[in-house]
This record gives sequence, C-alpha cells and structure tokens, in this order.
Amino acid sequence: MTGGRLARLSLRFDAIYCLVVGLVVAGTAPLTANGVALSPPLLIGVGGATFLWGAYVWWASCQRPIRTAARVVMIANIAASLGLATTGLVAGTTVLTLAAFPLSIDVAAFAVSQGTALRRLRDSTIG
Repeated sequence: MTGGRLARLSLRFDAIYCLVVGLVVAGTAPLTANGVALSPPLLIGVGGATFLWGAYVWWASCQRPIRTAARVVMIANIAASLGLATTGLVAGTTVLTLAAFPLSIDVAAFAVSQGTALRRLRDSTIG
C-alpha cells in the first residue's frame, strides 16, 4: 500500500474512532461520572472536544498533500496517548485507569500507522 493511501486510511479510521468515542463519552457522561470520579460537564466537554477533533481529522484526510495533515495528527496522537497514559497512572478510580490505558494504546497505534505512512511517503520520494 502506498504511503498516501495508508495515510488517508489511517486518518479516516482515526477520525471515525474519535467521532464515536466523543459521542459515547459525552452521551454517557451523566451515567459514568460517578464511576470515573469526574463531573458530567467535564466529561461532556472532553467528549465534545474529541468529537470536534474527529471532524477535523476527517477533513484533514481529504486534503492534498496528505503529508502535513498526517504529521499534525500523528503529533497530536502522540501527545494524547501520553496524556491518557498519565491519566491512567494518576486516576482516582480503577474504572478510569481501566478506561484510560486501553485508549492510550489505541491512540498510540494510530500514531504508529501515521508514522509508517509518513515513512513510506518519504521513501517513495527518495527512491
């Protein structure tokens, strides 16, 4: 698979993931707030921001050239993965720890796929 195609697919799957997670976090905030020891407005805000990020990532996946979009999203995913892992480490509840760590791994996997796409794009221009 070419670097450009991999970058677009990675960004699109990333976008769908963010849109769904954002909706779930915001939509279930009143039900999950006590379990994760966070306020419903905070969860709604985090879910809304995640949803909006997903919409941006989808838009970015449609842009040409794809290289800049993939790089920006990859860097954001690295930061988000570190943030989620840190949240898991300092979480006040087991539920939040169990939610944050798998999300951190998922987000890191998207960053890896975007990095792989960028490497393929670079290699195709060198060779």
